[in-house]
Amino acid sequence: MTTELNQNQELGALRSNITLTLHSQYASRLWLGRPAVREGKEIVKAQIMSMPSCLHILSQIQKDAANDDPFADWYLIQFEEKVLQYGQEMKEMISKLVEIYASQLPDNIDIERCVNVSPITYPIYVNSQLGYKLIYLLSDFDTLARSVMTASHIALMTRSQAYEWLDAGAGYLRKCFGVIENYRHSGVTRQDVQENNARYQEAVKRFKVKIPADVLSGKKRAEFAPIIRNGFDVAEEDNVISGAENEDV
Repeated sequence: MTTELNQNQELGALRSNITLTLHSQYASRLWLGRPAVREGKEIVKAQIMSMPSCLHILSQIQKDAANDDPFADWYLIQFEEKVLQYGQEMKEMISKLVEIYASQLPDNIDIERCVNVSPITYPIYVNSQLGYKLIYLLSDFDTLARSVMTASHIALMTRSQAYEWLDAGAGYLRKCFGVIENYRHSGVTRQDVQENNARYQEAVKRFKVKIPADVLSGKKRAEFAPIIRNGFDVAEEDNVISGAENEDV
């Protein structure tokens, strides 16, 4: 009887609770984003997308790409290229900062990396591998910001130099946000592309992008693109859930 019951049971999804702790106000601001600032009808400061909003869009793109949407695949390719490139460039900035400390700080002075006495911890709800790459980029920026502000405080760089470093690091994240902030669900599949039907033609006009033939065919996809489901379940795909089960991102 026990063996028969065990055979009828199905395993559920794996679950993992993940959090991100930020120490710098600069990284926290990027997490929170910023609404557009207006003076009358004029926008004097543009809106900055929040990290949760970006992760939500990435989750939608991931779902669409899994449903064989070539437009979603194209956005994933563009985003992956940027987030991987900027991730490497952020690490190079951190390495250069380490060199500044090593070359300018006297040997008999030891400084620990600064930490916030009241850091902010955010729960992470992500169903996209590239979403995690973006979170890693933000985490590295937090490390950069902490080290830059310490370097400025102990006169290894001027205040204006510190702001240049911070602006450059934050710019990597803002550029990643910009790749996908205007994404909209198309409802198109590669079957529509093959048929060249009205749904596909309408999406071409709406997105105003010329997708390369190898992306339209599915030959070229992002390295972290989801498996295309084509109406059937894929074993182990998306079987790890982070955070709350009903979260969209």
